Amino acid sequence: MASEESFVVLVHHRGSIKRKTRSGVKFTDKDPLCIVVNPTITYDELVRAVLMKLGLEGVKRVKKFFYRIPVSILHNTVKYDCLTIGSDEDLQVMFLCRRQFPEVRTPELLAKLVDVVSSSGGSNRNTTNVATVAGSSSWAAVASSSVPVYEPAVQLVASPSFAVDLNDGVGDERAR
Repeated sequence: MASEESFVVLVHHRGSIKRKTRSGVKFTDKDPLCIVVNPTITYDELVRAVLMKLGLEGVKRVKKFFYRIPVSILHNTVKYDCLTIGSDEDLQVMFLCRRQFPEVRTPELLAKLVDVVSSSGGSNRNTTNVATVAGSSSWAAVASSSVPVYEPAVQLVASPSFAVDLNDGVGDERAR
């Protein structure tokens, strides 16, 4: 059955959407990915396939896809619009359009990628590494992709009765 056959989808991931072209909408990425899909693929499976092929699993996530949807054909010219795909139901529109417009052999998507945010609220691109400053055992240097920050190596725990130096674990109790 033709509707169950796999086919290629071009996935643009670096470009943008250009409107008001002769064909309506165009994606500007010069180096799209080729992903083989079938009509039973889910939105989450498509997201995983794109991120795996790019090698960006855990680093980026797909915020949404934009589908270059064919809307009309006149004198062998296909006019396109843009449809946001963010669910399984939205993805089914692409498969339906593929059946309705057999002249458009290769569907095109533009993946909107964003950084994965860690549980601390920062993105993976700005990871923090802690190192001791050369010649000093009392200060730790915190390096990030922005401005370096220096903080004392001694971390005190707030307690109603005393504070403890976590580096030693015992002793050095200070009354409040």
